[in-house]
Amino acid sequence: MKKLSIYLILSLLLTSFAEARIFYVSNSGNDRNSGLEKSAPLQTLAKAATQVSPGDVILLRRGDLFRESVKITSRNIEVKAYGNEKDPLPIISGSVPITGFKPYQGGIYVAQTEVIPGYLFADNKLMTIARYPNEGWLRTTYWEDKEVPGDATPEQLARASSMIECPELTSHPSNADDFWVGANIRWRHHSWWFETREVVDYDAAGKLHVDDRSYGVREPHKGAAKGWGFYLDNKLELLDAPGEWYFDQATKRVYLYPPEGKNPNDMLIEGSVLSTGLSIADGVVQQVRFQHQQDIGLQIDGVSVVQYCEFEGIGRDAKVSERGAGGSALQTGINIRKSRVSHCTFRNNFNIAIHWRQNPNDTTSSVIERNLVQNSGVVDGYGGSGSWHAVAILIATGRNVHVQYNKIEKSGYVGILFGTDGNFAEYNIIKNAMHTLNDGGAIYTNCSRSTIRYNIILNTLGGLESSGAWANISHGIWPEFLREYRETIIEYNTIVNSGGDGIFLPNNYDCIVRNNVCYNNDRYQFLMIGLEERKQVNVKQNHLITGNVFYAADPTQNTFYFDDRNDYGTFKDNYFCKPSSDQLIHEGKSWPGMGRSTPFTLMEWQEKFSWSDPTPKTDVQKVSGEDNSAILINDSEQTKEFRLSGNWVNLDGEPVSGSVTLEPFTSIILVRDVL
Repeated sequence: MKKLSIYLILSLLLTSFAEARIFYVSNSGNDRNSGLEKSAPLQTLAKAATQVSPGDVILLRRGDLFRESVKITSRNIEVKAYGNEKDPLPIISGSVPITGFKPYQGGIYVAQTEVIPGYLFADNKLMTIARYPNEGWLRTTYWEDKEVPGDATPEQLARASSMIECPELTSHPSNADDFWVGANIRWRHHSWWFETREVVDYDAAGKLHVDDRSYGVREPHKGAAKGWGFYLDNKLELLDAPGEWYFDQATKRVYLYPPEGKNPNDMLIEGSVLSTGLSIADGVVQQVRFQHQQDIGLQIDGVSVVQYCEFEGIGRDAKVSERGAGGSALQTGINIRKSRVSHCTFRNNFNIAIHWRQNPNDTTSSVIERNLVQNSGVVDGYGGSGSWHAVAILIATGRNVHVQYNKIEKSGYVGILFGTDGNFAEYNIIKNAMHTLNDGGAIYTNCSRSTIRYNIILNTLGGLESSGAWANISHGIWPEFLREYRETIIEYNTIVNSGGDGIFLPNNYDCIVRNNVCYNNDRYQFLMIGLEERKQVNVKQNHLITGNVFYAADPTQNTFYFDDRNDYGTFKDNYFCKPSSDQLIHEGKSWPGMGRSTPFTLMEWQEKFSWSDPTPKTDVQKVSGEDNSAILINDSEQTKEFRLSGNWVNLDGEPVSGSVTLEPFTSIILVRDVL
């Protein structure tokens, strides 16, 4: 009987596979065709989506473009490409072409359209919504939010607003009362976010009144009202530079000042219109390109696989009232599980590249690996309003998600962000995170029990160009402090050239920090504090800190800062190196820069604090003010040999010459032997 049951199950499986069909879709097809043969393809993905049954395959012809928004309701469907592999991937596009441009005035062209474009692209290059100033920033001298009661009615909320003072506005050639009414303000409202809001009133003395209300930081504090950058856009009067455009919603006209003196009729002009490209559950999507969707390029749910796809130009404007909006190139549904996103390219998306939202009670494992993620959220003010925007890979909710072997290059805010417990960031290369914003890190967690290991983190410099008076706190790795987070593992990472600290570990408990290399980070290589608001004293954080290298290469840098009111746990066998001084440990009773700190030598630190490192190692260089160090980094997946010129020593003073071999995702600091 048991053998018969197995035979019946196998027979059913073989029958279902035998019945799986392949549907071909091509721009040259016809939706009246069956689509079951290459010679008689369907014309639209939407038609194919209505024909498929579980187990079927949809093939899109390479080189074709499908301006569609499609939800496939059948489960276990595969969407792939067919045709000559030398041809480009098939494209699912959220934009429509805008044609028929006529000269308007002063190099500007105008075209009539029936759509409402979000962003405009000329030959796939983003055009800028007409703005003032054309480059750079206006600055607040003061701002304040209009008070709204906690139990405000919808009518009261509708009257919520902010007032912004900016005397620079009085020098605009058209300065007058109400001139800016109807324009958008894109405002660096605080260190870690932009806001897009509408101007509802303007006083010619330089006072803007903008609609809605801010979220998060509601009032300026400690001088933070001054100096925050903003620009104004979305008025026809501002259209005065090549590459700018404006859409008049009342007349449905698009005005374009084309780049490089070109005629827009000789270019492909497209406006983003459609919200979503493709939605699929329990499916496979391979070798498809998604571009220009306003909200989501590809949405997946259930058990899904996405491989070898491309995502570009996805995202939209989002006002402050649209919390969470702004667009995600790839986004998951809450029932995502046991899924894989790999070998994809995400480039020039305006907000989040990968936005993972999984039921945090689901403990199944998913993988995001070997993707290239470039330029996520780096256009100031175009990636939505509020916090947790402009992130390359955001695991907002979920558990056991493995983010590994990805290359992340330039993100407006964080490179990898974990919002719930129990996720993994391993073997990633993250360069130039925090490009437009500040107050975050290349890897930032707002949870407990993260595992962060073998990552190469370079040049997390911090976006200060539009910032007001705010410290540069763009760190390499930052587990958040707003709650008592615990049991994070941070090991074998290389963190170089951060604008803030290498590793920032505030108000965390029971963590392991071991065998990391923190080198040439601008403030401290490693920083630990309690929670200032609670005035904690003698709190035991119970960490294990061992085998790390904290190397302050510049005289303005230091190795380690701590709040002296806490016991941090076990320190052992760490390197504390600062060639310019032997006073390389700093302690204080507050956040760095907000109070006085006291420098110590290693011996003084050991004498005063029982939890200090009993076996520290320090410079092999003399204290001379001159740094002769260099760092070698193997950011590949293979063992790598580095040829050396001249004589070097390692941090233990042992001679190194000829070459040095490094294991994958590791680094070594060497010091030139000048004696």
